[in-house]
Amino acid sequence: MKLHRQRDELHNIIHAYGPQGIVIGGITHGSAVLVAPDWLESPWGPMGLDDLRPEHFARFHGSAPQILLLGTGCRQRFPDRSLLGALRERNLHPEIMDTSAACRTYNILVGEDRDVVAALLPPSA
Repeated sequence: MKLHRQRDELHNIIHAYGPQGIVIGGITHGSAVLVAPDWLESPWGPMGLDDLRPEHFARFHGSAPQILLLGTGCRQRFPDRSLLGALRERNLHPEIMDTSAACRTYNILVGEDRDVVAALLPPSA
């Protein structure tokens, strides 16, 4: 699914998401990514939702983004309660959705200049 054309070269915009992976800045990422408007971590830690651990969010120690989107692969799945509890202790409150929805939501929020980070698991997750 193609999302939309990037107009602002200074921000990471998600161009597409599908079986091949997540396309950001013309580069296809076949593994999990952690993306914000001004930085990108790829590959990012987990291979799937069951592999997700609090340490994958260590980057946010002391500085939580206003909005954290968690894309859980081709369908919406919820992480283990212990993980969610550990994230809440770090003042991280993820909005959980399938990765396709997280990609679309991320682009909208970037366009609104919001403080957003998307933690995106690949389509195969």
